[in-house]
Amino acid sequence: MKKIDFWGKFILVSAVAVALSGCFNNKQDAQKKEVEKTEISQEKKQFSGTVNFYTSLPKTIALEIADKYHQKHPEVTVNVYRSGASKIMAKLGAEIEAGKVMADVVWLADPGNTIFLKNKGVLLKYTPENAEKVAFKDKDGYYFAGRFIAPVIAFNTGIVKNPPKAFKVLSEKEYRNTLPSPWNTAKGWCAIPNPLYSGSALAFTYGMYKLYGWDYFKNLKNNGVVVLKSNGSVKNGIIQGENPVGVTLDYMVRQQKAKGMNIDYLYPEDGTVLIPSPVAVLKTTKNPEVSKDFENFLLSKEVQTLLADNYIIPARSDVSSDKVPSIDSIKKINVDWDKVSENLEKIRNRFSQIMLK
Repeated sequence: MKKIDFWGKFILVSAVAVALSGCFNNKQDAQKKEVEKTEISQEKKQFSGTVNFYTSLPKTIALEIADKYHQKHPEVTVNVYRSGASKIMAKLGAEIEAGKVMADVVWLADPGNTIFLKNKGVLLKYTPENAEKVAFKDKDGYYFAGRFIAPVIAFNTGIVKNPPKAFKVLSEKEYRNTLPSPWNTAKGWCAIPNPLYSGSALAFTYGMYKLYGWDYFKNLKNNGVVVLKSNGSVKNGIIQGENPVGVTLDYMVRQQKAKGMNIDYLYPEDGTVLIPSPVAVLKTTKNPEVSKDFENFLLSKEVQTLLADNYIIPARSDVSSDKVPSIDSIKKINVDWDKVSENLEKIRNRFSQIMLK
């Protein structure tokens, strides 16, 4: 009888255990299904609305990026406003003053202007995906580099056979005298971009000021160096032979050289300003989730590879290409970007007093 009681209890306990096990497994299955449901939901999540993208990227590339994002999210329209950094800042300034900021995401040429926006309190603190792979970023998490650009010495290969090897040389009459006629005496043998329009030109101006002082620009003007509106204007002047030597951005020359144009460049021996070009989201964005996702896209491997394919140095350390040099191979002038940001107007005003009068 005791034997039967023992086995009866054993069977009862086993039955309860099985039942509990079934309940536990059912609970696990339910949780698993819930996780799978959430994952599927996230995969199917569709963004909608508008992103206003203000950038100094080349317009064709900016539009291509916008189109690629739209293909991924057909319900999202990306409006591109493309101009030089100073014009973008003027537009943003007017919008901030009016209390009607239209921009959602900005990608400017240089950190100086972006830091200015950060200090104004108009940027959204957001750490994008793969931020650890970005070679330059704000320590407080308000902006992250999307590319690197650098001023270089560019020249027309049909006219110039002994290109200047340093920025300092551009201010020396001895070099100018070695050029073929009429460039050995003509004003405009060399051109530089205007920091009143271009953010990268402002960075170049600051770098040369730190290296050689404002006398460098006085010597440039006395040596017949002229100021054109933008890096693109300088690049075109070189190709057309109007200004056989000039300071413009490295990727612009690489692009034209690849097309077989009569232009080449070198990174100067006295160093250049390697400019991290930052991406940021505006705090006032009316579509924050889409704006954040768009920043993620700008720093994705897809877009960073697109930049490299267009001869632009990507910001991600895990994207490389034989079309661009590594940032470690470029001799750099150290720049305190916070100081650049603090002195934006002083730099522009001093340059204007020397070079534009």
